[in-house]
Amino acid sequence: MEGEIRKKVSCHVITYNHVNYIQKCIDGILMQKTNFDFEIIIGDDVSTDGTREIIQEYATKYPELIKLNLRQKRGIGIPGKENFVSTMEMCTGEYISLCDGDDYWTDPRKLQKQVDFLEKRKDYILCFHKIKILTPEGNFVDDFITKIPKNHELRKTLIENSNYIHTPSIVFRNINFIEFQGIEFQNSPIGDYFLYLILTNYGKIGFIDETMGVYRHGVGVYSSLDRMKMIKADLQLFINLYSFEKDIEFKKIFYRNILNIIESIQKINDNLAYENKLLTTRRHRFIEKLYRFIRR
Repeated sequence: MEGEIRKKVSCHVITYNHVNYIQKCIDGILMQKTNFDFEIIIGDDVSTDGTREIIQEYATKYPELIKLNLRQKRGIGIPGKENFVSTMEMCTGEYISLCDGDDYWTDPRKLQKQVDFLEKRKDYILCFHKIKILTPEGNFVDDFITKIPKNHELRKTLIENSNYIHTPSIVFRNINFIEFQGIEFQNSPIGDYFLYLILTNYGKIGFIDETMGVYRHGVGVYSSLDRMKMIKADLQLFINLYSFEKDIEFKKIFYRNILNIIESIQKINDNLAYENKLLTTRRHRFIEKLYRFIRR
């Protein structure tokens, strides 16, 4: 809107059928204590479980703070991608934070600490921090998914080690980068890692060694996929990264990743073929008969 004061931070939230989680996510943002103004941009991907009604109640209660991206139909192709992109386009703040609707923040000064970090270090493009993982059983555990490597601030390290940045931990500068609209990013099934690699073309990666958020393991779209679908998503990701990347050294890394994934797919297919062959053998039929006899 013309004449509207630009907020310091746009808090980007995307949600889909997160009725049991979205309140905790929004409350974790609302509790932030800052010396600057921020906004919350929530994109709902046509939830059917009551999530949309909850975020509408919050938007009514905090009209100056919360803006909604209420999608009328789910995007075709990659689940949630159109919601992610269209919600990102509504973020006009100087900085952008990310937190999916099933995750949440625990430190009321998270935003302040990360913005302060980036304000003092103009050569850094993004900043992330440690998180706790909430297991499906309801236990809080230390991060067993990622490991912060040495030289974590470098783009090369992020490429060599794959993703070590959890989505609810990131704040980055809202710069006008054209790669965000590129076909490779649009077609990538895994958007966060691709986004970080785009950003690190413009600066270094900052890290704050404090736990300030929670990631729910086994809830998100990608984390709940079965093994073969996850492998396929990884393959699509690295094919698009290979096409996107300009640096020859980094293209070689993505190419090796593609070959490794293809090899793993071949091994799975070989194992399936062997198992199917085994099921038709006389020995297997004899074992089945023996098992049924013992069970009598």
